[in-house]
Amino acid sequence: MITNKLRLILIPSLALVFALSSCGNPADKPYSIYQGYAQGTTFHIELDGDGDYSTAIDSMLRDIDKELSLWDSASWISSWNSGNTSAEMGFHARRCWELSTHMHALSNGYFDPSLAPLIQFWGFGHASKGLPEQVDTPMLNQIRQRIGLNQVLKYDSVQGRLLPKTAGARLDFNAIAQGYSVDVLADFFEQKGHTNYMIEIGGEVRCRGKSPQGKFWKIGIDKPVSASETRALQAIVNLEGGLATSGSYRKHYEKDGRRYAHVINPKTGFPVSHQLVSVTVSAPTAAEADALATALLAMGTQPAIAFAQAQPNFGVFLIYDEQGRWQTWVSEKMKAQLSERLNN
Repeated sequence: MITNKLRLILIPSLALVFALSSCGNPADKPYSIYQGYAQGTTFHIELDGDGDYSTAIDSMLRDIDKELSLWDSASWISSWNSGNTSAEMGFHARRCWELSTHMHALSNGYFDPSLAPLIQFWGFGHASKGLPEQVDTPMLNQIRQRIGLNQVLKYDSVQGRLLPKTAGARLDFNAIAQGYSVDVLADFFEQKGHTNYMIEIGGEVRCRGKSPQGKFWKIGIDKPVSASETRALQAIVNLEGGLATSGSYRKHYEKDGRRYAHVINPKTGFPVSHQLVSVTVSAPTAAEADALATALLAMGTQPAIAFAQAQPNFGVFLIYDEQGRWQTWVSEKMKAQLSERLNN
């Protein structure tokens, strides 16, 4: 497992959304737009009302980075991964740990932030070197002994510390951190009394209420095309809650005629190379959608379908390759959320 997110598309186009008139919105209020760069990607927020939260948004995202960013050598997680396991967890790190243990159990271990050593082994980390020329099987097996959230890590609630139970254990919250960041902003806006918003950070989305046009927020799901091809939509979702997509069709390596996605199967220790190419999940929160989209992509088509059928409160939209043609599978929950399902 590793974050391998795809950007979802807000419908209608931004050119229309930028018209901030109050005409047609549910409370007859203007909407504010905030956009910029954070966490190594872009963010876009639309919110009812005309207050100025620019400083608060920037501060919240920076605070999360100070705890969870692998790109910041001074962050809590970077310090912990470097051996400073005595450092007390901050609020965001502790909350991500709690969410991760829940999603780890829910996904039968397919969501696993302890995969950091495998991510580095396969060359998918922030210091990526690409696939190894040859797989060192003894080393791979040794690294796999340092994987397994509950097997290698323990939270000390008295001292507020995360303790390794196995030497060499490492953390990577990238597959939930941006969804969590979206939820932090959503909770903040709701505490301020806002009931209509759309928050997107790096492709993770959470919506509530209505758009400036007084309608459901419409979010597009991409067709699985390469970065060099013209972008197109597979479906459009009327969204209330969180939504995230993980895919293997843009970020991948090819070696000896085989494609390896930037997603690792915790059960095998290898990058996935199955036919499932895109997973979109809707959930009450963006963090849940974020984690499950990655977990289901690691599972593969049939296990992902089985999970969706056993967990009807989550919406699931799968795109998979069947003999060279894209096929889709959509859960009942997701069918009810679709505004439009476009042709393959």
